[in-house]
Amino acid sequence: MPKDETKDGLVRRLSRGAANKFKRRRSSSAKDSEERPGPLVMRLRSDSGGRDLAVRYKDASQPNSDDEDEAVMSVAESQVDGAPIDGDIPNTARLAEPAIGFVIPNELQMGMEALRITKDYNPKDKPAFIVRLRLDVARGKAIWDSSKPTSCFYVDDIKEIYTAEEADAYRDHFKFGTAYRYRWITVFHSDHKRDGKLKQVNFVLGTKKDVELWKTTLWKMHGYRTELMSGLSVRGNKILQNMWDSAIAKRKQQRPGSDEKKLTFEDIEALCRNLEVNCSKRFLADKFQEADPENTGALKYPQFVTFMNLLEEREEISAIWDATVKEPSLGMDFEEFRSFLQKVQRVDVDKDRAEIEATFQKFCRKSRKIARQTGQLPQLDVSQPATPQLEMPPVQRMSKKAFSIYLSSPKNMPLIPSQGQDFTRPFNEYFISSSHNTYLLGRQLKGESSIEAYVRVLQRGCRCVEVDCWDGDDGRPTVNHGRTLTKEILFKDVMAAIYKHAFTASAYPVIISLEVHCSLEQQVKMAEIMKEELKEALITVPLQDNEIELPSPEDLKYRILIKVKGSNLQEAIRVASDLSKGTADSIKPSGNKSTGDDDSSSSSSGDGKKAKNKAKKIAPELGALGVYSRGQKFKNFSLPESKTINHIFSLAEGTFEKFCKDPEKKAQLEKHNMKYLMRIYPSGFRISSTNFDPLGFWRRGAQMVALNWQTYDAGMQINEAMFAAGDDRTGYVLKPKELRSSNGALSLDEMGKPKKYRKRIEFTVDVISAQQLPRPEGAKSGEVFDPFVEVEVFTADDKVKGGSQIEGGVEVRDAKGASGLGAPLKRRTSTIVRNGFNPVFSKDGSGAMKVVVETKFESLVFVRFSVHVDVNRINDKPSPIAYFTAKLSSLQQGYRHLPLFSLNGDQLLFSTLFVKLDIKEPVVMGAPAIERRKTIRGNIKTGVKALVISRFDSTKKDKEKDKDKGSPKSK
Repeated sequence: MPKDETKDGLVRRLSRGAANKFKRRRSSSAKDSEERPGPLVMRLRSDSGGRDLAVRYKDASQPNSDDEDEAVMSVAESQVDGAPIDGDIPNTARLAEPAIGFVIPNELQMGMEALRITKDYNPKDKPAFIVRLRLDVARGKAIWDSSKPTSCFYVDDIKEIYTAEEADAYRDHFKFGTAYRYRWITVFHSDHKRDGKLKQVNFVLGTKKDVELWKTTLWKMHGYRTELMSGLSVRGNKILQNMWDSAIAKRKQQRPGSDEKKLTFEDIEALCRNLEVNCSKRFLADKFQEADPENTGALKYPQFVTFMNLLEEREEISAIWDATVKEPSLGMDFEEFRSFLQKVQRVDVDKDRAEIEATFQKFCRKSRKIARQTGQLPQLDVSQPATPQLEMPPVQRMSKKAFSIYLSSPKNMPLIPSQGQDFTRPFNEYFISSSHNTYLLGRQLKGESSIEAYVRVLQRGCRCVEVDCWDGDDGRPTVNHGRTLTKEILFKDVMAAIYKHAFTASAYPVIISLEVHCSLEQQVKMAEIMKEELKEALITVPLQDNEIELPSPEDLKYRILIKVKGSNLQEAIRVASDLSKGTADSIKPSGNKSTGDDDSSSSSSGDGKKAKNKAKKIAPELGALGVYSRGQKFKNFSLPESKTINHIFSLAEGTFEKFCKDPEKKAQLEKHNMKYLMRIYPSGFRISSTNFDPLGFWRRGAQMVALNWQTYDAGMQINEAMFAAGDDRTGYVLKPKELRSSNGALSLDEMGKPKKYRKRIEFTVDVISAQQLPRPEGAKSGEVFDPFVEVEVFTADDKVKGGSQIEGGVEVRDAKGASGLGAPLKRRTSTIVRNGFNPVFSKDGSGAMKVVVETKFESLVFVRFSVHVDVNRINDKPSPIAYFTAKLSSLQQGYRHLPLFSLNGDQLLFSTLFVKLDIKEPVVMGAPAIERRKTIRGNIKTGVKALVISRFDSTKKDKEKDKDKGSPKSK
């Protein structure tokens, strides 16, 4: 580790050759715009090493620990997102803007020289510029050029910060040597001006100490902002006190000489706008008036606490409370809580009574704590020894406030928890979460290739990633989207990132889908790199000899598989050996001469035409790694190579859909996918990296339906919902029994496929309210908007049948909708005017909807909730601001808070949708007469058997009576 360098001028510390490459960018005195950052979102991992994963769909508004205030520690005293903060920061000064409750280093506010390394950096044509990187505390952002609005990033928008060894891949990409290792910092942040697209910024700072100072301070600010915002969701004296202190300090700064510790309405309004309370001024004024009954025009701390409590009151929860509790003024007892869970939430209360009792006790403690904070109970004097209680303790009860907190807590999650899915079936019997063009952060024509793209999809549970491999100029294989403007990254760095993050979200196998464009020499290098970087996780030989079926996800836990074509030499050696053993269907390499794969079209130049390059031959060293997923060019389903258990066909969406138009080919395709693997990828015409509807491919049994994860459209939302709940988070979902090969008990149709009976599914959705909705793009801080909620239901059937319908709500004129996925069932609520903070949709009944679906695939029904801003001065047409999509079979019933996700797929930290769900059991429709006759015959046999047994018992009893009458005792 190099020693820290002295604080000389930055250019002097560079070598002479390097110094000539850099230019100084002119600064400007132009004022920054008054924009605000986008809404706070949940980070995907808790540290740069990626060891922990914040579970998606988790309720981010509540702490995971118990409900004591001590669990909500100040960021300045504890840690930020798992990254410990050691010691004090030296050379500090008090903030110019007292919106932050801790000390910010003065040298960061004044700024320090740094090299800005842009994505198109080139020592000859695009040299790095020396800039002054400074922290604008008032606006919460880092700035390096005040004259350009884009030359900054907001602290709230930070996704990840890499330094030292963690940033080696990014530093190497720009060909900066190891001498810069401890002075390099890479920041990934979302750009809320571009729908939250992920952006990367790189700097070279003066010393290692500077880098550590920036990283620590940025995470402190990020954590404190999160803690401050949580004051609207998590009650606690410490958080309220921090909010009060910040507001008072700001007031003193704006009004020098004023020592009054109270806040006027203008102060309160400014605080609420800073906390993203997007509601009308009249709403705030009414709450302020309630907290100031004496009309003093200002609030002291007790009145401020009252105001915050009034601000978070939920009238819709009060209605539920009154309907559930017999004596609302006393609180909810355990039997009422148990009855609520059983009858309303549809929870199996007998399954784990101990857990239910523990939950009730926890929120009873929360009730007492809230009562002490609000003065309803005396404060405990911990200095005095406890005295024994002679009288019986009172019945424990939960308060309305605690009940409200329970409804939005992790104890009342919207998705079904783990149910113990079977992972012991061959892995071709599972749907597998898959990615296309994984290396891209943006569109396929000009999007940026980055290792971070692999890290993000793996952290989100993806199990099949794509790697497009090309010859590197220096003999090192690279990864990029060929014949486009995308930048390349090293194949070695990609493999290292996959190995590091492969099993953070799931223990089940990762499949690396290789698209090979390299020469034979660099293919050999690829094989060497994979063995070196993937280490013991890489599968290089079958787990057993002469396997007749693929291993299970359980067998392959913590292993990495390679999808690649076989080589001709490999075929010549091994096919003869396999045939001599009589194992024609056992694992062996490809028998076709062509090594081109259908997914080669995915590397088109973006004009929708397939690449005309000749198919690359595959080196034996590389082809041998395709053990359980050997790429096979499709010719037809009857050839011998189409029946080897480890082959996999890769088809473009258009080719797949063409097959499905021919009944015979469609039947062959479905039969193939019951036993063998298939991967589907988007058409080359999708130059903006949009996604198709995955449901049409899942219903035909395709295991790997690869999507563009960088585009969070309806297709990607459905894909994410597919793998979101309980055991599904593993990235493997067991296919419906009708789509699997191990179903001998099922009836077969004339094509030899299992019959799929249509089922009728009924459920109701009541969209009740929303909480802390994010501001729409283009809205200024404090600008209010008019939201409404749209509900869509997607099914896997070819068409929406006449028996499927949705009633209630407000009719949506656009039948096809904005999803682009055909014609889902769709309704919406009415619009709530000027309230994005706590709009209630249930007042006029427009949130209540009844849905009836007739489908052959009950496990492939999805519900999407879209929050829109209605036509107003911000938007000239309704536009979405947040989404939540779920598989119907994954949703829990009753009252649930649904987490909302941004337009880029990030979970919004404090934005939720409050709904009530009631789902009936599916009813089988149109079962054939023979099945009904079997059932009738079975019932008759059962009835006759019962009658015979009854008569036998009666005869036996009569004989025993006669015997008793003739016995000596009876005489």
